[in-house]
Amino acid sequence: MVVERVRWTGLFAALVAGTWLLTLSPASDSRSATPTLESVWARATRGSVSGTLPDGTTYTPAFFLDAGTSVGSALSTDGGSVRLVVVRGSGNVRELRRLPAEAAPQFHGFVAGEGRLAWAESVADARGTLTTSMWVMAADGTGAGRRIAADAGDVRQTDSAYELSIADGRLHWTAVAGESTEVRSVSLDGTGARTTSVPGLWSPVAWPWLLDSSDVIGGGRVRLMDRVRNVTQQFVAGQTEFPECGATWCRAIVMDDDQGNGRIDLMRIDGTQRREIARADAGFPVSDVAVLDRFEFLTDLTPATRAQRGRPLSIYDIARGGAVRVASDAVSVLCRGGYLWWSSGFDDRLAWHVIDLRTLS
Repeated sequence: MVVERVRWTGLFAALVAGTWLLTLSPASDSRSATPTLESVWARATRGSVSGTLPDGTTYTPAFFLDAGTSVGSALSTDGGSVRLVVVRGSGNVRELRRLPAEAAPQFHGFVAGEGRLAWAESVADARGTLTTSMWVMAADGTGAGRRIAADAGDVRQTDSAYELSIADGRLHWTAVAGESTEVRSVSLDGTGARTTSVPGLWSPVAWPWLLDSSDVIGGGRVRLMDRVRNVTQQFVAGQTEFPECGATWCRAIVMDDDQGNGRIDLMRIDGTQRREIARADAGFPVSDVAVLDRFEFLTDLTPATRAQRGRPLSIYDIARGGAVRVASDAVSVLCRGGYLWWSSGFDDRLAWHVIDLRTLS
């Protein structure tokens, strides 16, 4: 069963984000007037992939190269290994990597650019020490993967599409080093590794920005730093606001009263273009704010009672100024590289559905 991180609204949830299964409650259809994907974006490019590979193992896509081609992970048939595979169409599966399951391997941070697909690969030794390496391959999913950094440091896994970035012929990421952040990069051919130390704990958002949100509770601030130009900007939160920011937009849980009632606002980093996008019974299945500078993803967070059906999933379109329902039964939701995908069903009925967000016009 797949579990996905959701950003809860409300004071308690703003402070302690949990990992929850997206499930449906009887009250979830209260926004039945929300227009559907078919009625608003009939020409959207869509696709689907089975959650079960031809060999019977469960497949979880981690990145889509196009609406019909994905890269993701699956156990081996004997359960002794974790595989990284490319899946094309309904059953063409090609193995890229195979690592022993006892090393708790993780393939994460997938990003595409400049003709390459890059990812991070983390494995634990017998003592539990984690080592992360960086890998690249052709962006069309052909050929073999190639390691370009053997030890990438204590890489920050942020559950964000911007965990890794490709720019100017280099792969960029951040690593934790005590009370500082290492801003690291290496050329796509594996040469010229660079490391710069920056005081504080910073997370990557859209290139070239880094974000520090350690001082956001009750009227605090979110700081942003351009790692190329070395300039900063900040968003200052109100006393009853709990914000999360990307490079250009912030969303904030705004508490209306002491009982936890509130709303969710979206605004530019400088505070302009503020608007309410949802009430307090909505949550965020995707951590990144304003994907493609246009889209927020919303789920219903009323108390769950029907765990086998999933939750409604909507896209709030900043350009349209409203939400569009894209699924009624989403279980796990992910977004990277301009694609949004979600699962529905469980076990042998598990399926993944994908939309190319760049075709929503």
